[in-house]
Amino acid sequence: MYDVRDGCPSAQEYRRLRASVGWSQPPMPACRTALASTIAAVIGNYRTETVAMARLVGDATLYLLLVDVVVAPEHQGTGLGRRMVWRLHDWASQNGTRNTLLVAGDDLVPFYRNLGFHTEPNTRMMRG
Repeated sequence: MYDVRDGCPSAQEYRRLRASVGWSQPPMPACRTALASTIAAVIGNYRTETVAMARLVGDATLYLLLVDVVVAPEHQGTGLGRRMVWRLHDWASQNGTRNTLLVAGDDLVPFYRNLGFHTEPNTRMMRG
């Protein structure tokens, strides 16, 4: 049975989940700092194992960025990702945040569109 609950993964779980989808493995101190800076987070469990996560970072008033939405591949398609995104979107709405943003790969755009997100004509810019 799958369960979604409020809370951050541990730094070890964070690294393991990132690795499960082929993402980079930041050093443990960076993971701890990132997790400590989280505004709100949820984890998805299968039985007693953490198999999914999602976080919100930002100022919690004007802007929040949805990051680290990960469901371990063997647990994808179970609705965990959808449930986690809805829960964090509800949190943002209840706490008066005006905008919840995210960056998604082209393959995930349909998933987020189905959850009510839309693409903007802006160009994403990044330095670093």
